Amino acid sequence: MKIKSFFILAIWFISIHDSVAQKIPLDSLDVYLEQIIKDFELVGLSVGIVQNDSVIYSKGFGIKEIGKDSKVNDQTSFGIGSISKSFTVLTLGLLVDEGKISWDDRVKKYLPYFELYSPYVTENFTIRDLLTHRSGLKDVSGGTLWYHSDYSRVDIIKRLKHLKPVSGFREKPAYQNTMFVVASEIVKEVTGASWDEFLKSRLFDRLEMNNSTSLAKDREANNNLAQPHIWDSEFQKVAIEQENGDNLGPGGFIYSSAKDMNNYMRMLLNDGVFKNDSIISKDVIDEIFKPQMLFQISGPPLGNEFSSYGLGWWVTPFKGHKIIEHSGGIDGMSAQLFMVKDMNIGVVILCNDSEEPASFLIKSKLMQLIFNDESFDFYDRGKEYRKEIIKELKEERANEIKPKDSKPSLPLSSYAGVYTDEMYGDIYLTQTDNGKLELSFSHTPIFKGRLIHWQYDTFKIDWYDIRIPDGFLIFNFNSKREILGFSLDQDNLLDVDFQEIEIKRKRD
Repeated sequence: MKIKSFFILAIWFISIHDSVAQKIPLDSLDVYLEQIIKDFELVGLSVGIVQNDSVIYSKGFGIKEIGKDSKVNDQTSFGIGSISKSFTVLTLGLLVDEGKISWDDRVKKYLPYFELYSPYVTENFTIRDLLTHRSGLKDVSGGTLWYHSDYSRVDIIKRLKHLKPVSGFREKPAYQNTMFVVASEIVKEVTGASWDEFLKSRLFDRLEMNNSTSLAKDREANNNLAQPHIWDSEFQKVAIEQENGDNLGPGGFIYSSAKDMNNYMRMLLNDGVFKNDSIISKDVIDEIFKPQMLFQISGPPLGNEFSSYGLGWWVTPFKGHKIIEHSGGIDGMSAQLFMVKDMNIGVVILCNDSEEPASFLIKSKLMQLIFNDESFDFYDRGKEYRKEIIKELKEERANEIKPKDSKPSLPLSSYAGVYTDEMYGDIYLTQTDNGKLELSFSHTPIFKGRLIHWQYDTFKIDWYDIRIPDGFLIFNFNSKREILGFSLDQDNLLDVDFQEIEIKRKRD
């Protein structure tokens, strides 16, 4: 029995040693990245790869802003989107290490004003629940509260009580952003410092992440900053102004560079240690990477039925390995990060373009190189997919047919007024000097546009901002032909679900 155990241990040691020592064939990576920039009309990107606590690749490609001669390097700052969530988890983990909180403490212990739709859920909601997407709400619920809005983090939290659940508490996963805002306020309550200050002093500074920030003012002061890009109406790339994003910093608005993220991955893969400095305990790292909620990220080969969500990370078994990963996306930015823990390999991919599948394809290419697995080769399919999407969108726009002439049932002035949604707040319809109707959301300047009559009491919304696709506004009446409110037939925008708001006319 002892001899058998010895041989099993020896075989295990040899296999681990071989996997750690494996060299990733990166000789052709530069050529691949240059080609993907050309084929997908990317503006700029940056890639970092670490292995065995060393940086083995860290480069930038393309430019920071279209039309300008400003080359990307590995210190260029990009939006990392929802990868920000993992930093929020670590700030809480630091407090767990210090014995100041527990993962299973109830949220109301620290934030008495925290309230969800159900009193039972409110009373029993824990810090672990905040970080594992099991609130019972629908996917990305409450996006209207933070997207380009002037609501503060506390404002957002106080309005969560109006969001209606669609499943049982802890029954099944549905991805959330606002719960990480709640988590950040716990850090503030416990430490007396803002989450942003705590993040900088306890993580960014100690990890030498000098081009990383969660605050818009610091982001915009950075001279080495990538600008976000989207398609315009003609499917050409244009730069846009990034929103402030401070209210969702803990869930999606950290900016960082490939060089900085290399340090972050080294620390995570080295069980919380960076350059002989113990940043956080191995126990916390192990808990963060432990499956908490069965949550399939995708189908094979990048995911499978055993994919789970840990604390701020997806964890997936693959051919005897454990893939730890998260993606990120905000307007005009996309990011991918994945680590293979037992091989001590980490990869980060940052792009200043959110319309293309490029970051996903780069991730797939590196998975192919790491595992020598041709099933990860999606390049041609990615090119074809892009072509088909653009074709479909152009055809949809070209084939839009306005209904036969009709008139609104009331004078335009009768539609003007103040409307409201219990969760969001006031929404205005005003009649402009030229007699047209204009829609505007009280807390979200980007949600403003003119109404063009379409048919009867339906109006097309011509939003002024390029990133919002046209939608429709349909007025609702009672039997006396009095306006009760209106609904929006509008494609979801990033994390904004327009079907989640119930707009009623505000009475004097």
